[in-house]
Amino acid sequence: MKVNIRFISIIVLFLSIITTSCNNKSGQDKETELSIFFISDSHSQIDNFSRIKSVIDRAGDETNIILVSSGDIFSGNPLVDFYSEKGYPVIDLMNRVGFDLATLGNHEFDYGQEVLQERMEQAEFEFICANMISSSPLLEQTPAHVVLNEGDLKLIFTGVIETKGKPGAVIPSTHPGKLDNLVFKDAADILGDYSGLKEESGSDLHILLSHLGHNDDRGASSDYSVAHDFPYFDAIIGGHSHSIQDTTINGVHIYQAGSYLDYLGKISLVIKDKKIMSEDFELIDLDAYPESDEELNAIIDLYNNNPAFSEVIGTNDIDLTRNRTAGCFYTDALMSYLGTDMAFQNPGGIRADLDTGDISLMEIYRIDPFGNGLCRYEMTVSEIKNFLKGTGAGFYYAGVKIENDPSGGIIIKGPEGNVYHDDRKLSIAINDYIPMVHEEYFPDPAEIYDITTAEAMIHYLREFDVPLSYDSCNRYFRYRD
Repeated sequence: MKVNIRFISIIVLFLSIITTSCNNKSGQDKETELSIFFISDSHSQIDNFSRIKSVIDRAGDETNIILVSSGDIFSGNPLVDFYSEKGYPVIDLMNRVGFDLATLGNHEFDYGQEVLQERMEQAEFEFICANMISSSPLLEQTPAHVVLNEGDLKLIFTGVIETKGKPGAVIPSTHPGKLDNLVFKDAADILGDYSGLKEESGSDLHILLSHLGHNDDRGASSDYSVAHDFPYFDAIIGGHSHSIQDTTINGVHIYQAGSYLDYLGKISLVIKDKKIMSEDFELIDLDAYPESDEELNAIIDLYNNNPAFSEVIGTNDIDLTRNRTAGCFYTDALMSYLGTDMAFQNPGGIRADLDTGDISLMEIYRIDPFGNGLCRYEMTVSEIKNFLKGTGAGFYYAGVKIENDPSGGIIIKGPEGNVYHDDRKLSIAINDYIPMVHEEYFPDPAEIYDITTAEAMIHYLREFDVPLSYDSCNRYFRYRD
Protein backbone atom coordinates (compact mmCIF):
# COMPACT_ATOMS: atom_id res chain seq x y z
CA MET A 1 0.00 0.00 0.00
CA LYS A 2 1.28 3.41 -0.97
CA VAL A 3 1.77 5.80 1.95
CA ASN A 4 0.61 9.40 1.57
CA ILE A 5 3.73 11.23 2.79
CA ARG A 6 2.07 14.63 2.55
CA PHE A 7 -0.84 13.48 4.71
CA ILE A 8 1.49 12.05 7.38
CA SER A 9 3.50 15.26 7.43
CA ILE A 10 0.37 17.29 8.07
CA ILE A 11 -0.60 14.99 10.95
CA VAL A 12 2.87 15.25 12.53
CA LEU A 13 2.79 19.04 12.22
CA PHE A 14 -0.68 19.16 13.77
CA LEU A 15 0.40 17.01 16.74
CA SER A 16 3.49 19.16 17.21
CA ILE A 17 1.38 22.32 17.38
CA ILE A 18 -0.93 20.71 19.95
CA THR A 19 2.03 19.54 22.09
CA THR A 20 3.67 22.96 21.96
CA SER A 21 0.40 24.62 22.89
CA CYS A 22 -0.05 22.31 25.88
CA ASN A 23 3.53 22.88 27.05
CA ASN A 24 3.09 26.64 26.83
CA LYS A 25 0.09 26.37 29.14
CA SER A 26 2.16 24.48 31.73
CA GLY A 27 2.37 26.99 34.57
CA GLN A 28 2.68 29.91 32.15
CA ASP A 29 -0.35 31.08 30.21
CA LYS A 30 -2.96 29.22 32.24
CA GLU A 31 -3.95 30.03 35.80
CA THR A 32 -2.35 27.74 38.37
CA GLU A 33 -3.03 27.68 42.11
CA LEU A 34 -0.27 27.38 44.69
CA SER A 35 -0.29 27.39 48.49
CA ILE A 36 2.90 28.26 50.36
CA PHE A 37 2.82 27.38 54.05
CA PHE A 38 5.54 28.75 56.31
CA ILE A 39 6.74 29.17 59.89
CA SER A 40 8.82 32.01 61.33
CA ASP A 41 11.16 31.92 64.35
CA SER A 42 9.90 28.66 65.84
CA HIS A 43 12.82 28.53 68.34
CA SER A 44 12.81 24.80 69.17
CA GLN A 45 9.10 24.63 69.94
CA ILE A 46 7.73 21.27 68.86
CA ASP A 47 4.20 20.68 70.21
CA ASN A 48 2.34 22.14 67.22
CA PHE A 49 4.14 20.18 64.51
CA SER A 50 1.39 17.55 64.75
CA ARG A 51 -1.19 20.24 63.93
CA ILE A 52 0.94 21.52 61.03
CA LYS A 53 1.04 18.01 59.61
CA SER A 54 -2.74 17.81 59.82
CA VAL A 55 -3.07 21.14 57.97
CA ILE A 56 -0.60 20.08 55.26
CA ASP A 57 -2.16 16.65 54.78
CA ARG A 58 -5.60 18.23 54.32
CA ALA A 59 -4.28 20.91 51.94
CA GLY A 60 -2.44 18.36 49.85
CA ASP A 61 -5.76 17.06 48.58
CA GLU A 62 -6.69 20.50 47.22
CA THR A 63 -3.77 22.23 45.50
CA ASN A 64 -0.03 22.47 44.87
CA ILE A 65 1.69 23.09 48.22
CA ILE A 66 5.13 24.08 49.51
CA LEU A 67 6.22 24.24 53.16
CA VAL A 68 9.16 26.42 54.26
CA SER A 69 10.82 27.98 57.31
CA SER A 70 12.24 31.50 57.42
CA GLY A 71 14.86 30.63 60.04
CA ASP A 72 15.59 30.40 63.78
CA ILE A 73 14.31 26.89 64.18
CA PHE A 74 16.66 26.35 67.16
CA SER A 75 17.19 27.84 70.67
CA GLY A 76 14.30 28.30 73.05
CA ASN A 77 13.18 24.88 74.32
CA PRO A 78 15.54 23.04 76.69
CA LEU A 79 14.10 19.66 75.68
CA VAL A 80 15.47 20.31 72.20
CA ASP A 81 18.47 22.52 72.96
CA PHE A 82 19.89 20.10 75.55
CA TYR A 83 18.84 16.88 73.85
CA SER A 84 21.69 14.37 73.55
CA GLU A 85 22.01 15.45 69.90
CA LYS A 86 21.23 19.16 70.09
CA GLY A 87 18.38 20.22 67.85
CA TYR A 88 17.67 16.67 66.64
CA PRO A 89 13.97 16.59 67.61
CA VAL A 90 13.14 19.69 65.53
CA ILE A 91 14.70 18.33 62.34
CA ASP A 92 13.14 14.92 62.91
CA LEU A 93 9.68 16.47 63.18
CA MET A 94 10.21 18.82 60.22
CA ASN A 95 11.22 15.80 58.13
CA ARG A 96 8.09 13.93 59.18
CA VAL A 97 5.84 16.91 58.42
CA GLY A 98 7.44 17.28 54.98
CA PHE A 99 9.25 20.62 54.92
CA ASP A 100 10.70 21.58 51.55
CA LEU A 101 13.13 24.35 52.47
CA ALA A 102 14.58 26.57 55.22
CA THR A 103 16.80 29.60 55.29
CA LEU A 104 19.49 29.91 57.95
CA GLY A 105 18.61 32.06 60.97
CA ASN A 106 21.10 33.60 63.36
CA HIS A 107 20.20 31.11 66.10
CA GLU A 108 21.01 28.17 63.84
CA PHE A 109 24.64 28.85 64.86
CA ASP A 110 23.99 28.73 68.64
CA TYR A 111 24.97 25.07 68.93
CA GLY A 112 28.18 25.60 66.98
CA GLN A 113 29.11 24.80 63.39
CA GLU A 114 29.72 21.09 63.86
CA VAL A 115 26.25 20.51 65.30
CA LEU A 116 24.66 22.69 62.62
CA GLN A 117 26.36 20.58 59.95
CA GLU A 118 24.98 17.43 61.59
CA ARG A 119 21.46 18.87 61.63
CA MET A 120 21.76 19.95 57.98
CA GLU A 121 22.81 16.41 57.05
CA GLN A 122 19.89 15.03 59.05
CA ALA A 123 17.41 17.28 57.22
CA GLU A 124 15.53 15.87 54.25
CA PHE A 125 15.08 19.44 53.01
CA GLU A 126 17.58 22.07 51.87
CA PHE A 127 19.03 24.95 53.89
CA ILE A 128 19.86 28.06 51.83
CA CYS A 129 21.76 31.28 52.50
CA ALA A 130 23.12 33.62 49.83
CA ASN A 131 25.10 35.99 52.07
CA MET A 132 27.27 33.45 53.95
CA ILE A 133 30.59 32.22 52.58
CA SER A 134 32.08 29.23 54.39
CA SER A 135 35.72 28.21 54.31
CA SER A 136 35.20 26.27 57.53
CA PRO A 137 36.14 22.58 57.80
CA LEU A 138 33.12 22.18 60.08
CA LEU A 139 30.34 23.71 57.99
CA GLU A 140 29.64 23.19 54.31
CA GLN A 141 28.73 26.06 52.03
CA THR A 142 24.97 26.32 51.67
CA PRO A 143 23.34 27.01 48.29
CA ALA A 144 22.36 30.63 47.71
CA HIS A 145 19.10 29.54 46.13
CA VAL A 146 17.22 26.42 45.07
CA VAL A 147 14.54 25.58 42.53
CA LEU A 148 11.43 23.74 43.68
CA ASN A 149 9.11 22.13 41.15
CA GLU A 150 5.50 21.80 42.24
CA GLY A 151 3.02 20.55 39.71
CA ASP A 152 3.43 22.63 36.56
CA LEU A 153 5.21 25.39 38.45
CA LYS A 154 8.93 26.09 38.77
CA LEU A 155 9.77 28.26 41.78
CA ILE A 156 13.14 29.66 42.79
CA PHE A 157 13.87 30.64 46.40
CA THR A 158 16.85 32.76 47.53
CA GLY A 159 17.81 32.85 51.22
CA VAL A 160 19.39 35.63 53.31
CA ILE A 161 20.35 36.07 56.96
CA GLU A 162 20.62 39.22 59.11
CA THR A 163 24.11 40.57 59.87
CA LYS A 164 23.59 42.92 62.82
CA GLY A 165 25.33 40.80 65.45
CA LYS A 166 28.23 43.03 66.38
CA PRO A 167 29.03 46.74 66.03
CA GLY A 168 31.61 47.28 63.31
CA ALA A 169 31.29 43.71 62.02
CA VAL A 170 29.05 41.93 59.53
CA ILE A 171 27.92 38.81 61.39
CA PRO A 172 24.60 37.33 62.57
CA SER A 173 23.32 37.86 66.10
CA THR A 174 24.89 34.84 67.75
CA HIS A 175 28.04 34.20 69.76
CA PRO A 176 30.93 35.54 67.62
CA GLY A 177 33.14 32.71 68.82
CA LYS A 178 30.96 30.26 66.90
CA LEU A 179 31.53 31.85 63.49
CA ASP A 180 35.19 31.06 62.78
CA ASN A 181 36.01 30.77 59.05
CA LEU A 182 32.61 32.11 58.04
CA VAL A 183 32.23 35.39 56.13
CA PHE A 184 28.92 37.22 55.91
CA LYS A 185 27.80 40.06 53.68
CA ASP A 186 24.99 42.52 54.14
CA ALA A 187 22.05 41.35 52.06
CA ALA A 188 21.98 44.65 50.16
CA ASP A 189 25.51 43.97 48.89
CA ILE A 190 24.59 40.71 47.15
CA LEU A 191 20.93 40.81 46.17
CA GLY A 192 21.59 42.93 43.09
CA ASP A 193 23.39 39.92 41.61
CA TYR A 194 20.09 38.00 41.43
CA SER A 195 17.93 40.50 39.54
CA GLY A 196 17.74 38.27 36.46
CA LEU A 197 17.64 34.94 38.25
CA LYS A 198 13.95 34.33 37.60
CA GLU A 199 14.36 34.69 33.84
CA GLU A 200 17.71 32.86 33.72
CA SER A 201 16.27 29.85 35.55
CA GLY A 202 13.00 29.91 33.63
CA SER A 203 11.08 30.05 36.91
CA ASP A 204 7.49 31.14 37.37
CA LEU A 205 8.23 32.99 40.63
CA HIS A 206 11.29 34.22 42.52
CA ILE A 207 10.70 34.35 46.29
CA LEU A 208 13.07 35.69 48.95
CA LEU A 209 13.17 33.50 52.06
CA SER A 210 14.48 36.08 54.48
CA HIS A 211 15.80 36.16 58.02
CA LEU A 212 16.48 39.92 58.01
CA GLY A 213 13.56 41.17 60.10
CA HIS A 214 10.77 43.25 58.64
CA ASN A 215 12.27 46.65 59.49
CA ASP A 216 15.31 48.24 61.15
CA ASP A 217 15.50 51.83 62.36
CA ARG A 218 19.31 51.73 62.31
CA GLY A 219 19.54 51.50 58.54
CA ALA A 220 20.48 47.82 58.28
CA SER A 221 18.96 45.66 55.55
CA SER A 222 15.42 44.52 56.27
CA ASP A 223 12.50 43.07 54.35
CA TYR A 224 11.09 46.58 53.92
CA SER A 225 14.33 48.00 52.53
CA VAL A 226 14.86 45.00 50.24
CA ALA A 227 11.36 45.39 48.81
CA HIS A 228 12.11 49.07 48.21
CA ASP A 229 15.56 48.57 46.65
CA PHE A 230 15.19 45.16 44.94
CA PRO A 231 11.59 44.97 43.73
CA TYR A 232 12.14 42.02 41.40
CA PHE A 233 11.08 39.48 44.05
CA ASP A 234 7.55 38.20 43.63
CA ALA A 235 7.21 37.91 47.42
CA ILE A 236 9.29 38.02 50.61
CA ILE A 237 8.66 35.44 53.34
CA GLY A 238 10.42 36.81 56.39
CA GLY A 239 11.56 36.08 59.91
CA HIS A 240 13.81 37.34 62.74
CA SER A 241 11.59 40.14 64.04
CA HIS A 242 8.93 37.83 65.54
CA SER A 243 6.13 39.89 64.01
CA ILE A 244 3.08 39.30 61.87
CA GLN A 245 3.44 40.88 58.43
CA ASP A 246 1.01 41.13 55.57
CA THR A 247 2.00 44.26 53.70
CA THR A 248 3.13 45.43 50.28
CA ILE A 249 6.05 47.76 49.59
CA ASN A 250 7.00 48.82 46.08
CA GLY A 251 4.83 46.09 44.64
CA VAL A 252 6.47 43.33 46.71
CA HIS A 253 4.28 41.52 49.25
CA ILE A 254 5.99 40.80 52.61
CA TYR A 255 4.79 38.04 54.92
CA GLN A 256 5.73 36.91 58.43
CA ALA A 257 3.93 34.53 60.79
CA GLY A 258 4.87 35.48 64.34
CA SER A 259 7.04 33.15 66.41
CA TYR A 260 7.34 30.10 68.67
CA LEU A 261 5.14 27.93 66.43
CA ASP A 262 2.00 29.78 67.54
CA TYR A 263 0.99 30.31 63.92
CA LEU A 264 1.34 28.76 60.49
CA GLY A 265 1.26 31.20 57.59
CA LYS A 266 -0.61 30.26 54.42
CA ILE A 267 -0.14 32.24 51.20
CA SER A 268 -2.68 31.28 48.53
CA LEU A 269 -1.59 32.33 45.04
CA VAL A 270 -3.04 32.23 41.55
CA ILE A 271 -0.21 32.37 38.99
CA LYS A 272 -0.41 33.02 35.28
CA ASP A 273 2.31 33.81 32.76
CA LYS A 274 4.96 34.03 35.53
CA LYS A 275 2.98 36.62 37.46
CA ILE A 276 0.85 36.53 40.61
CA MET A 277 -2.70 37.26 39.52
CA SER A 278 -4.20 37.10 43.00
CA GLU A 279 -2.98 36.36 46.51
CA ASP A 280 -4.49 35.78 49.91
CA PHE A 281 -2.85 35.44 53.33
CA GLU A 282 -4.23 33.37 56.18
CA LEU A 283 -2.69 33.14 59.65
CA ILE A 284 -3.60 29.75 61.11
CA ASP A 285 -3.73 29.77 64.92
CA LEU A 286 -2.15 26.41 65.68
CA ASP A 287 -3.08 26.37 69.36
CA ALA A 288 -6.74 26.63 68.34
CA TYR A 289 -6.54 24.29 65.35
CA PRO A 290 -8.86 21.34 66.12
CA GLU A 291 -6.99 18.51 64.41
CA SER A 292 -3.58 16.94 64.88
CA ASP A 293 -1.70 13.93 63.58
CA GLU A 294 -1.87 11.23 66.25
CA GLU A 295 1.28 9.40 65.14
CA LEU A 296 3.29 12.62 65.34
CA ASN A 297 1.70 13.45 68.71
CA ALA A 298 3.10 10.22 70.10
CA ILE A 299 6.61 11.08 68.90
CA ILE A 300 6.33 14.62 70.36
CA ASP A 301 5.23 13.13 73.69
CA LEU A 302 8.36 10.98 73.75
CA TYR A 303 10.56 14.05 73.19
CA ASN A 304 8.69 15.97 75.89
CA ASN A 305 8.97 13.19 78.46
CA ASN A 306 12.25 14.09 80.16
CA PRO A 307 11.66 14.13 83.93
CA ALA A 308 15.12 15.57 84.66
CA PHE A 309 13.92 19.02 83.61
CA SER A 310 11.03 18.98 86.11
CA GLU A 311 13.33 18.93 89.16
CA VAL A 312 12.43 21.77 91.53
CA ILE A 313 15.48 23.82 92.54
CA GLY A 314 13.91 26.87 94.20
CA THR A 315 10.78 28.97 94.67
CA ASN A 316 9.64 32.39 93.57
CA ASP A 317 7.28 34.78 95.40
CA ILE A 318 6.46 37.15 92.53
CA ASP A 319 6.32 36.73 88.74
CA LEU A 320 9.56 37.88 87.11
CA THR A 321 9.28 39.41 83.65
CA ARG A 322 12.03 39.03 81.08
CA ASN A 323 11.92 42.76 80.27
CA ARG A 324 12.91 43.88 83.79
CA THR A 325 12.75 41.86 87.04
CA ALA A 326 14.22 38.64 85.62
CA GLY A 327 17.36 40.70 84.95
CA CYS A 328 17.66 41.40 88.68
CA PHE A 329 17.58 37.70 89.52
CA TYR A 330 19.97 36.83 86.68
CA THR A 331 22.66 39.36 87.65
CA ASP A 332 22.31 38.63 91.38
CA ALA A 333 22.90 34.95 90.65
CA LEU A 334 26.05 35.54 88.59
CA MET A 335 27.48 38.02 91.09
CA SER A 336 26.76 35.72 94.04
CA TYR A 337 28.19 32.64 92.30
CA LEU A 338 31.53 34.36 91.57
CA GLY A 339 31.56 36.64 94.60
CA THR A 340 32.22 39.74 92.47
CA ASP A 341 31.51 43.41 93.10
CA MET A 342 28.98 43.57 90.28
CA ALA A 343 27.48 41.79 87.28
CA PHE A 344 26.11 42.65 83.83
CA GLN A 345 23.63 40.86 81.56
CA ASN A 346 22.31 41.80 78.12
CA PRO A 347 18.49 41.84 77.87
CA GLY A 348 18.49 39.77 74.67
CA GLY A 349 20.09 36.92 76.62
CA ILE A 350 17.01 36.56 78.83
CA ARG A 351 14.39 34.69 76.84
CA ALA A 352 11.51 33.92 79.23
CA ASP A 353 9.59 35.06 82.29
CA LEU A 354 9.73 33.24 85.63
CA ASP A 355 6.34 32.47 87.16
CA THR A 356 5.41 32.51 90.85
CA GLY A 357 5.87 29.21 92.68
CA ASP A 358 8.30 26.34 92.27
CA ILE A 359 11.27 26.92 89.94
CA SER A 360 12.30 23.94 87.81
CA LEU A 361 15.42 23.27 85.79
CA MET A 362 13.29 23.65 82.68
CA GLU A 363 12.41 27.25 83.60
CA ILE A 364 16.05 28.27 84.04
CA TYR A 365 17.03 26.79 80.69
CA ARG A 366 14.08 28.60 79.11
CA ILE A 367 15.36 31.87 80.55
CA ASP A 368 18.91 31.19 79.33
CA PRO A 369 19.03 28.69 76.44
CA PHE A 370 22.26 29.79 74.76
CA GLY A 371 24.97 27.96 76.70
CA ASN A 372 27.09 31.10 77.13
CA GLY A 373 30.17 30.77 79.31
CA LEU A 374 30.87 32.68 82.53
CA CYS A 375 33.81 35.08 83.00
CA ARG A 376 35.21 37.39 85.63
CA TYR A 377 36.80 40.70 84.68
CA GLU A 378 38.70 43.31 86.63
CA MET A 379 37.96 46.81 85.31
CA THR A 380 38.25 50.35 86.57
CA VAL A 381 35.17 52.50 86.96
CA SER A 382 36.50 54.60 84.08
CA GLU A 383 36.69 51.51 81.83
CA ILE A 384 33.16 50.50 82.81
CA LYS A 385 31.87 53.98 81.95
CA ASN A 386 33.63 53.86 78.59
CA PHE A 387 31.95 50.54 77.87
CA LEU A 388 28.48 51.84 78.73
CA LYS A 389 28.98 55.09 76.83
CA GLY A 390 30.68 53.58 73.80
CA THR A 391 28.18 50.80 73.19
CA GLY A 392 25.10 52.86 73.96
CA ALA A 393 23.45 49.53 74.75
CA GLY A 394 21.23 48.76 77.71
CA PHE A 395 22.20 46.21 80.36
CA TYR A 396 20.85 44.71 83.57
CA TYR A 397 23.29 44.99 86.45
CA ALA A 398 23.80 44.08 90.11
CA GLY A 399 26.06 45.13 93.02
CA VAL A 400 26.25 48.86 92.27
CA LYS A 401 24.01 51.79 91.37
CA ILE A 402 24.43 53.29 87.90
CA GLU A 403 22.90 56.63 86.91
CA ASN A 404 22.99 59.05 84.02
CA ASP A 405 24.57 62.30 85.23
CA PRO A 406 22.21 65.21 84.39
CA SER A 407 25.25 67.29 83.48
CA GLY A 408 26.57 64.54 81.18
CA GLY A 409 28.47 61.33 81.83
CA ILE A 410 27.75 58.39 84.12
CA ILE A 411 27.77 58.05 87.91
CA ILE A 412 28.57 54.66 89.49
CA LYS A 413 27.88 54.27 93.20
CA GLY A 414 28.49 51.58 95.76
CA PRO A 415 25.63 49.69 97.46
CA GLU A 416 25.49 52.35 100.17
CA GLY A 417 25.30 55.21 97.70
CA ASN A 418 28.93 56.37 97.83
CA VAL A 419 30.24 57.57 94.45
CA TYR A 420 33.10 55.50 93.07
CA HIS A 421 36.08 57.36 91.64
CA ASP A 422 37.20 56.56 88.10
CA ASP A 423 40.35 54.76 89.20
CA ARG A 424 38.52 52.35 91.49
CA LYS A 425 38.82 48.76 90.27
CA LEU A 426 35.77 46.47 90.40
CA SER A 427 35.34 42.77 89.73
CA ILE A 428 32.59 41.87 87.25
CA ALA A 429 30.65 38.66 86.61
CA ILE A 430 29.50 38.52 83.00
CA ASN A 431 28.66 36.05 80.23
CA ASP A 432 31.32 35.57 77.55
CA TYR A 433 29.04 36.83 74.76
CA ILE A 434 29.07 40.50 75.84
CA PRO A 435 32.89 40.92 75.88
CA MET A 436 33.19 39.22 72.48
CA VAL A 437 30.61 41.51 70.90
CA HIS A 438 32.15 44.60 72.54
CA GLU A 439 35.75 43.42 72.73
CA GLU A 440 37.30 46.89 72.30
CA TYR A 441 36.04 47.85 75.78
CA PHE A 442 37.23 44.79 77.69
CA PRO A 443 40.71 43.77 78.87
CA ASP A 444 41.67 40.10 79.03
CA PRO A 445 39.39 38.24 81.44
CA ALA A 446 40.71 37.67 84.94
CA GLU A 447 39.24 34.18 84.86
CA ILE A 448 37.15 32.00 82.53
CA TYR A 449 34.99 29.38 84.23
CA ASP A 450 34.08 25.95 82.94
CA ILE A 451 30.41 26.55 83.57
CA THR A 452 27.55 28.16 81.68
CA THR A 453 25.57 31.11 83.00
CA ALA A 454 22.49 28.86 83.26
CA GLU A 455 24.43 26.40 85.42
CA ALA A 456 25.56 29.29 87.62
CA MET A 457 21.93 30.32 88.15
CA ILE A 458 20.98 26.72 88.98
CA HIS A 459 23.77 26.51 91.55
CA TYR A 460 22.67 29.84 93.05
CA LEU A 461 19.07 28.63 93.44
CA ARG A 462 20.11 25.33 95.02
CA GLU A 463 22.00 27.28 97.69
CA PHE A 464 19.33 29.96 98.12
CA ASP A 465 17.13 28.85 101.03
CA VAL A 466 14.34 31.46 100.78
CA PRO A 467 11.96 32.28 97.90
CA LEU A 468 13.05 34.83 95.33
CA SER A 469 11.28 38.16 95.79
CA TYR A 470 11.80 40.99 93.31
CA ASP A 471 8.73 43.16 93.76
CA SER A 472 9.86 46.43 92.19
CA CYS A 473 13.44 45.77 91.11
CA ASN A 474 14.44 47.73 88.01
CA ARG A 475 18.23 47.57 87.66
CA TYR A 476 18.53 48.50 84.01
CA PHE A 477 20.88 51.13 82.61
CA ARG A 478 21.35 52.68 79.22
CA TYR A 479 23.51 55.74 78.68
CA ARG A 480 21.70 58.89 77.57
CA ASP A 481 23.53 62.01 76.43
